Amino acid sequence: MAKNNSYDEFDEFEQTNDAAPSKDVLKEYINVLRQNLIPILIILSVSIIYTLIYVNTATNIYRSTTSVKLESPQGNILTANFGFEGGNSTNEKYISVQIAVMKSYDIRDKVSKVLIDSFNTGNRQYSILLNRAVLPETVAVSQEVLRRELGNFVSITAVKGLDAISITAEGPIFDELQYITKTYADVYLRYNVDLSRQDITNVKKFIVDEREKKFKELNDAETSIQNFQKRTGYISLTTQTAALVNNIAQYEALIKGNEIETKIRENNLNSMNKKFSDMDPQLNDFIDAQINQSYLAAIQSQVANLEVQRDIELAPIQDEQVKEKTRLAYDRKLDNLKVKLAEQIEIMKNGIQANTPAEKKGLSADIFKEKLEIQDMKLKNAYYQNLIAKSNAELKNLPEQMSELVKLERDRSSAEKLYTTLEQKYQEATINERARVGNASILDLGLDNNAAVAPDRPKIILFGILIGLGLGLAFAFVRNYLDKSIKSPDELESRGASVLSWIPKIESIQKNGSATPEFIVGNKSNSAASEAFKALRTRIQFSRLESEQLKTILVTSSIPFEGKTIVSSNLAGSFAQAGKKVLIMDCDLRKPRIHNVFETDKFPGLSDYLFTNVTLEDITRPTPMDNLHFITSGTIPPNPSELLGSVQMKQFINKLKEIYDMVIIDSPPFITVTDSEILYNITDGTVLVCQANKTPADAFWKTYDRLNKKYPHHLLGCVLNNFNFKSSYGYYYNYYYYYSQPDSNKKILK
Repeated sequence: MAKNNSYDEFDEFEQTNDAAPSKDVLKEYINVLRQNLIPILIILSVSIIYTLIYVNTATNIYRSTTSVKLESPQGNILTANFGFEGGNSTNEKYISVQIAVMKSYDIRDKVSKVLIDSFNTGNRQYSILLNRAVLPETVAVSQEVLRRELGNFVSITAVKGLDAISITAEGPIFDELQYITKTYADVYLRYNVDLSRQDITNVKKFIVDEREKKFKELNDAETSIQNFQKRTGYISLTTQTAALVNNIAQYEALIKGNEIETKIRENNLNSMNKKFSDMDPQLNDFIDAQINQSYLAAIQSQVANLEVQRDIELAPIQDEQVKEKTRLAYDRKLDNLKVKLAEQIEIMKNGIQANTPAEKKGLSADIFKEKLEIQDMKLKNAYYQNLIAKSNAELKNLPEQMSELVKLERDRSSAEKLYTTLEQKYQEATINERARVGNASILDLGLDNNAAVAPDRPKIILFGILIGLGLGLAFAFVRNYLDKSIKSPDELESRGASVLSWIPKIESIQKNGSATPEFIVGNKSNSAASEAFKALRTRIQFSRLESEQLKTILVTSSIPFEGKTIVSSNLAGSFAQAGKKVLIMDCDLRKPRIHNVFETDKFPGLSDYLFTNVTLEDITRPTPMDNLHFITSGTIPPNPSELLGSVQMKQFINKLKEIYDMVIIDSPPFITVTDSEILYNITDGTVLVCQANKTPADAFWKTYDRLNKKYPHHLLGCVLNNFNFKSSYGYYYNYYYYYSQPDSNKKILK
């Protein structure tokens, strides 16, 4: 570290810091923060003030969450379960599908329509639904705009660990948000119910169409019989013939009923096949191959035949005991066959599902079950066709007119039985449709979570402080990075420059009512700046061996306005205080300032003497300080460089050496003109002045290198002017201040 004390008492402190590494990164960072403490505090204060204004004016944000519970999709009570479950249950994929449904265009459009329709009828406050482009704000936004906005501010997610979905909305008015999420849930529930009823609604529509057809056929058949009776006189059939006709009609009605049931199941099967075809188009062929295996087909055929025989035999029996006995006899036969059939079905089902992805196993099981049911109905219909053929054979020998009546009675009875069956199916479908309430229900309306969720004021204040601090630090380091000026003695010494001393910032002092801040050693000899100039004087004295004479000292700088005049005048004063006879001479013949320091005229002066217009006694002027005299620049010449490099100038300096113990020469900036370089060659030593946080480093080092290369022995060192010791070295400033003050002004440090 540089020996930058302004007084001798700091020698121990300097020695301690000289032992530290010159490139202490942590210390450099701390110095940067100290030098930029005020900007950092300003930025931090602005950030805190802005944050406080924001948190006090920010609108409270509320959150409403309505939860919807999902259950396994319901089955169809019109279709029978064939011995195994379909495998449908709520799972992650099903929930994901329902979330996608909720986010769909259709649902959002329905929700926006309901919200806008109820806008004028509700007595609640609105914010999101208001059309703010219209004044006064009493008009709702358009359905199209609201539909798009629903996709932005309404969040639909799965509830972790539950088969449920949460509908969440955030905004400034809780009642409005709760109304929106509740409406969203209601629209989805209605959609879910309609969707769950879709299959049974289609079945019901099909049954209604078939029932109307059969009702018309029944009316036509009865009309045909009446016409036949009027035309032939035949009133009724014989008992035996009527029984055969009734059996044939019953068989035909059962066939028609199975055909209708087959069509219903085929519709369901087609719907399931569409869902499955994109993933596995060959599934149907594989299932058909399994069902058509001879062993399974034979068992299924036997079961179908026994069930048909049982139903036919039980139909005419009136005695319940006989009917129950007959049923048990058939059931014993059927039980053995059904066990074998169930085992075979389970084997085939496992084989099908083994080749099916996990998410499609339930669907493949449903497809397999539907195909088995369809196959069973086809086998029963085939058996009924055989019975009809046998009955027709018995009626073959009847007379022609009787045969016509038999046909008409059979058509009427068949239509009547089928109409009755369809009516029963219709009633079942109506009950099933009403029973379908969907597989979703509202789990929680979220009425109790009406506290504001944002803004989080403590967190925002904390973030505001952190952001302000971060911006302040960023400003400090960016400013330090972009600032290419010299900042501290450490920086000079780290690159090999010899630092004689540093001069603190000189504050204005009042003397006789006028501000005279520059000649500080004469006006305030006990100040910190005065002590710094005394330290500079001491180091200059010991910068050369005693055998070498050091009588003329040039004070220069690399660029203008670095304080070389202040340094030269106060350095001269410090030598005078040491008892030496000192002269300070202003050789800046372009922009002189020594006359301003001592508050006098600049002529006559040096240039006037060199032109032999005046004598030495005419230009030499005393100061209020003993042993100190000064020579001003005099009249500004047209050729300052030639005048300073003349023989007369050299002779004049030699003459001054004989008269004075020390001659201090103030000169122009080194880079600007060549005057300082000329004086550098004819003086005994040179002090190069730079100003902290102002002098560009490249300009300083360019000057320093040129002086050091030409006559290194003439360059005594450099002085860092206007250096803020407190901002750079912090705590040690207390000691500095304590020792630099007069006894009457010393502070007791605790």
